[in-house]
Amino acid sequence: MVMTAVVVLTLIGAGCDTGDGKQLRPYDPADYPAPAPTTEVSDSVGPAENFDGADSLPPAGPEIAASPESFTLTAPWLDGGAIDARYTCDDLDVAPPLSWGGVPDGTVEIAIAMVDDSAVSEGQPFVHWVVAGLDPNEIAIVEGDLPEGAVQALNYFGDVDYGGPCPPPGDDPHLYRLTAYALNTPLQLADGTLATEFLEAIAQATIGSSDLNGTYQR
Repeated sequence: MVMTAVVVLTLIGAGCDTGDGKQLRPYDPADYPAPAPTTEVSDSVGPAENFDGADSLPPAGPEIAASPESFTLTAPWLDGGAIDARYTCDDLDVAPPLSWGGVPDGTVEIAIAMVDDSAVSEGQPFVHWVVAGLDPNEIAIVEGDLPEGAVQALNYFGDVDYGGPCPPPGDDPHLYRLTAYALNTPLQLADGTLATEFLEAIAQATIGSSDLNGTYQR
């Protein structure tokens, strides 16, 4: 499925309960710049402070060239299917194995992001994971491991790592969006760089993208 890139995202708040079953580490929210204006989305799942997720519409920002239909992303679940608890906070909370194929010509690096499309906080998503520096020719990463040269952003749990689905118990199933980005320029960012900076750089370098959705409920 082809989509536009996710762009500037804003931290919900440091040192507070995300409603995602986890507690944010107390780091300075001023590190995250104010977001660009986005389209407001009506959501009926409850107050923003109970969410861990993302704006369900493509956010405003730089347009990304359409990806070839052949650009694909594969995970352990089918598009729109249930995510195995193994990849969530209820089990190992380990990054899933992923593979991609049919990358656009000119791709020099693959980046991947995971956000929750079921909840909104001030129109902005909660970032579970951003990883870049993946070699497009390698075509895959294994479960819970990253190849040499891969770098990860500081996610909104305050970790430089993958943070799996962990929606509030009793919520309707949350929809998680996993996106692979084909980049024509290496990001050259360090581990622990803010997720917003990663996503800004991704937006500027993306020549195509492919997404895969999954659901999870507790």
